Amino acid sequence: MIVLALALVAPAGPAPRLVYCHMMECSWSKPVSNVAIRSAPAGTLRRVAAVRGTSVHRDDYPSRYSPKIRIVWEKAASTDYVLCSRSQPAFAFRSGKRWVAHALDLFNLGGYNTASAVAYLRACHGVDYDRPDIDKVMRGLGYRPGTRSGQVEIARPEQLFALPPRARN
Repeated sequence: MIVLALALVAPAGPAPRLVYCHMMECSWSKPVSNVAIRSAPAGTLRRVAAVRGTSVHRDDYPSRYSPKIRIVWEKAASTDYVLCSRSQPAFAFRSGKRWVAHALDLFNLGGYNTASAVAYLRACHGVDYDRPDIDKVMRGLGYRPGTRSGQVEIARPEQLFALPPRARN
């Protein structure tokens, strides 16, 4: 009983942030760290760590965090990487023993890469993706539609710099 109660309490620090909701479940993230580890003309690679959690909802989804929401938190933070780049935004995360990279066209997301885009915009700009003026905000930050979008396996996060650009037709 005590273990369950501890799993529901949000980790200390900044308030949890909603990632997205789908099929009666919401995903949450609580930032732990965000560190630039390499810069190049193409962009800045950042290592981000966050504790993830989920909540179940039978009625309306929440639009933001409230202490009344029962969130089950993972025991440890997950470490991901973002390539903050206006020409080729990208996100990398572990899946088992492999790294998966999402090249992001922030204006044309699929369901599989929405959480990556949410994490990317927060890590690189502190911007929430679900705001009503997000297209205008992204254009103001220098992003344009039509960047590469897709998922590939990579050997290490530094390979985000080497993802091929979008093929021209």
